[in-house]
Amino acid sequence: MTLRNVTLRAGAAFLAIAFATSAIAALPPQHQRAKELNAVIEAAVQVLQHRPIESVTRIDNDLYRVESQTCTLDVDIVSPINAKPVLGPRQFTAQPRELECAGQ
Repeated sequence: MTLRNVTLRAGAAFLAIAFATSAIAALPPQHQRAKELNAVIEAAVQVLQHRPIESVTRIDNDLYRVESQTCTLDVDIVSPINAKPVLGPRQFTAQPRELECAGQ
């Protein structure tokens, strides 16, 4: 095998790995949104307690509004501070803001 063949094969292998890596770097948008919604609902259930959720609305990037019959709760999607980029889905937590209820 010549040096040129070795160089071509190494280059081809590098490209194959690079394309495979970038292909799994993030979830498709619909799957990322589903993960966010599940996290938002889980966080809201803890805060709302016995109040059933009536609706969940995406207000802005990384911000959702959860409504019960009498209360409103905004929930932020927060990435870890100083998180190193990793392959795979985005790492985040759902952090509820202060609960606002009518008549309280």
